Amino acid sequence: MQITKNKIAVLLLATLLGTTACTESQKESTEETKQEALVQLEQAKDKTVEMAEDAGDEAGEMYEDVKESASETYDEAKDKTADMIDASQEKAAELKDSAAEKLKAACIATMKKTGGDPEDC
Repeated sequence: MQITKNKIAVLLLATLLGTTACTESQKESTEETKQEALVQLEQAKDKTVEMAEDAGDEAGEMYEDVKESASETYDEAKDKTADMIDASQEKAAELKDSAAEKLKAACIATMKKTGGDPEDC
């Protein structure tokens, strides 16, 4: 079987064209895959930014809630402390009055026993 130069040239040309066609389609396929990957990366980036913004918003809301709760707790504690101070002052006044009455009674009793004037108490 004798292969002529023309047949070899045609076979070589067909092989080259086939290889080139395959290479071009592979390049196109690779380029399409690359573009799809870039689109997906862009979408992932957008989603990440959105999630970060949402997390920031939620953190801000949580901060405001905690701040408000702390403020309410402080106000309640301040009110209770003020009430306790008022009650303590009232009790101290009552004890002072009671002690003064007992001291006056003791003074009068002492003056009567010693012959002093109870009016001096």
